[in-house]
Amino acid sequence: MNICSFPAFADPRDGWGHMGNGAWAGWMMGWGLLLLLLTVAAVTVAVVLVIRATERPPRTAPPAVGRPDDGVERGRGILAERYARGEIDTAEYRERLATLAGPPGDPG
Repeated sequence: MNICSFPAFADPRDGWGHMGNGAWAGWMMGWGLLLLLLTVAAVTVAVVLVIRATERPPRTAPPAVGRPDDGVERGRGILAERYARGEIDTAEYRERLATLAGPPGDPG
């Protein structure tokens, strides 16, 4: 059988669409358009989710550098709390407080 002669076997009253002369063509085109839009939306959502999942968190600014004696003030506060709780006596409190104050020009 020759493939070129295949259209000769079609019923001439059906037309080429074989769907009642296009009665269903509008519905089929509508479903095709709907499926196309749903596919595009699904791919877009998938791409957005992948990007968000693999994206690095935004960098935060480094903590602000405070005054140089912030560590000393914090140490004095901890020392005062320990003295108030009775963990250290007056002599040890004064000794550690003097160590925190340090002599002028001493880096430690």
